[in-house]
Amino acid sequence: MAIKRTAPLGLVTAGVVALTLGAASLPVRADDTIKVGVLVPLSGNFAPNGQQTLTGIKMYFDEIGNAVAGHKIELIVEDTQGKPDVGVTKARKLVERDGAQVLTGIVSSGVALAVNDYSRENKVPLVLSGDAGADELTMPGPLVNPYLVRTSQNGRSVSAPAADWAYKQGWRKVTVIGSDYAGGVDTIHAFAQSFCQLGGQVIQEQWPPIGTSDFGPYLTNLDRKADGLVTFNPGADGLRLGQQFSEFGLKGKLTVLDIYGTIVYEPNLPQLGDATLGMYSSLFYSPMIKTPENERFVAEFRKRSDGQLPANEGPNGYVGAHAIADAVKAVNGDLKDTMKFIAALKAIKFPSPKGDISLDKYGQVIQSMYIREVEKVDGQLGNVPIATYANVDQFWPFTDTEFAAYKYTYKELKGSLTDCGKLLAKK
Repeated sequence: MAIKRTAPLGLVTAGVVALTLGAASLPVRADDTIKVGVLVPLSGNFAPNGQQTLTGIKMYFDEIGNAVAGHKIELIVEDTQGKPDVGVTKARKLVERDGAQVLTGIVSSGVALAVNDYSRENKVPLVLSGDAGADELTMPGPLVNPYLVRTSQNGRSVSAPAADWAYKQGWRKVTVIGSDYAGGVDTIHAFAQSFCQLGGQVIQEQWPPIGTSDFGPYLTNLDRKADGLVTFNPGADGLRLGQQFSEFGLKGKLTVLDIYGTIVYEPNLPQLGDATLGMYSSLFYSPMIKTPENERFVAEFRKRSDGQLPANEGPNGYVGAHAIADAVKAVNGDLKDTMKFIAALKAIKFPSPKGDISLDKYGQVIQSMYIREVEKVDGQLGNVPIATYANVDQFWPFTDTEFAAYKYTYKELKGSLTDCGKLLAKK
């Protein structure tokens, strides 16, 4: 995959022309409403991520006048608190009591894994438009769900390009700090496997639990022989890790590659300040992407968020809503044939704030990935894209057959990421 250097892009300001709001071309039938159940964490560690997702979802449906093909779109929002059991309870409530015909959102992989079972058992369409990235949800195996598509990302697709980029910078040994839950282990495992395949190695792995307030023991224990520190600590944990990384005087001593941008999350940048300068991250989005779609999106998002720049969840929510609306239009508002609706979802293709969007045969999004560096542009800190990996699918850089040949899954490899032999073992 070719890598290209992208020139620093100016921050998009709120003065850019706002998103055009369009009413549906057909009369809206209030008695034939399509109900969309939104599952997002609005409290707990992932609350900021959930709020950004929700803002993006609302933005797209507002843009089209909350109507598609003559059908009113009604959003019903529930707080999952980032907890799997709560997520399933809320999913059941949305479908069985509120009459939701499709579910969307979901930030935590743990919640996604739990709700996936409910969706599959009850044949309820599930469009993952939050950050839930557990790979196996859209890969052949026991969790395959014919009623699920994902328009956000999975862990591998963000991690594998990060490993490729790090290796090409001359990194051969890394230490990792990853949040101790399904999504964290999955994401760090994907980096480690791809890095090993290239010839690099993880020499140390540490797993702080979600909600860790004191990262001191993990930072003190860092192996300084590493070429870099690879992190994945979403939610409030990323902010705390970034603050303490600076307080421990580690800036300039160990280069950070932040998968998903959990430390350099856009809302964190003003709080962390210049301590983030020079930090790298991998992600499928930056508010500094210079396209008409992204300029319009950023301008409208900032209006709705007191000037705050969108991070990845905002455009994820927006793209998920766009996909649902396009599929509803394709079936002329008739969601009774669930598999016809799912087929319409899998056929989506459109430009978005993230870049061009399409889905693979498993229902997983194909999109660009960006390596970003925190720089100051026009006096503001921002994640400037410095390398682009176009059209990354969930198995990249392998084929689905090649990937399926690996013997162990991430669930079996936590604690063994320093063992390249095991990471690359074949069946």
